[in-house]
Amino acid sequence: MSIPHFYCEHCGAEVGRNAKICTVCGRFFTSVKCPRCSYSGNPAQFKSGCPVCGYVAVGGFMELPDMGEASPGMIKPLPVWAYFLAILGLVLAVIILFAVAR
Repeated sequence: MSIPHFYCEHCGAEVGRNAKICTVCGRFFTSVKCPRCSYSGNPAQFKSGCPVCGYVAVGGFMELPDMGEASPGMIKPLPVWAYFLAILGLVLAVIILFAVAR
């Protein structure tokens, strides 16, 4: 069985399983967040890895189980191009609204 490693979400430094504060950047921890599926919960839930997607970081290397289909409740992040497209759409909408208002 592999031992999960824990990292600060802010600076990426490895922290202890029961750490309440990052020794590198000083941020306080209120919960554990999976870097793969972004599930947040009590540290006890992550004893054997993420309870939602099964992610475990072993020895600094990612060990990702085969996901197959997405687990219920798992939200995958959008690709970067989707954010750029949304921003472009908003900018064009504002330009059109100002042009029509004149």
